[in-house]
Amino acid sequence: MTKGVAGSPVADVVFEEKRILVILEDGRALAAPLGWAGPTVVEMDATGRSGWVLTNEGRGINWPAAGQNSADGAIDVWTLEQDALFEQALAELAAADWDVSALSPRSRSLVALWRLVADGYNGGLMQLLGNWGIQEIHAVLAALDEVHATRTLGVVRDFWDLVGPIAESDDVTTMDDVYAAVTGERSDRLQEIDEEFWDAALELTRLVPLAFGPAPSAV
Repeated sequence: MTKGVAGSPVADVVFEEKRILVILEDGRALAAPLGWAGPTVVEMDATGRSGWVLTNEGRGINWPAAGQNSADGAIDVWTLEQDALFEQALAELAAADWDVSALSPRSRSLVALWRLVADGYNGGLMQLLGNWGIQEIHAVLAALDEVHATRTLGVVRDFWDLVGPIAESDDVTTMDDVYAAVTGERSDRLQEIDEEFWDAALELTRLVPLAFGPAPSAV
């Protein structure tokens, strides 16, 4: 079995009925949903789909006939690596009956980072706190430090410096209490922090695979 190298360049692209297999130079295959190539590519015939080109680093794929010229690629290896690692950790969590304390340290960190990315982009860092609690914030901070995500770590620390004293207060018993206390200038600062997160967390797409990869092959 090929061990692989996180972020290996692309060697080939294979279309299946519902997914795309990105074949890497290290012998692994990473899967992407068919729709990730974009609606124009989905509607192409086999000849059109074969007209993919690599980005300069060889880790991204564009279809110029579909008007794609992204520097990272419409599909990129780093995103596929990260998603596959998250899926592997979530599968371990499901097998453990959703008990994070039963996870390996590696999977515990990956679950924390997945929760950060999922909630941070969809509802903000307050959603992360509301969904998973104070313990998860500390798990996220530890995981960010582990992967050397300095920008994202700084943003989450700023969030916790703002909200942590409220959330950990003896007077607070529910998330509604936290939301009620985050008003005025605190609310404005929280919005700024969430916007800073959206930009900073882009670094995770590469840092997570470098720290925990390579991802398992899809075939």
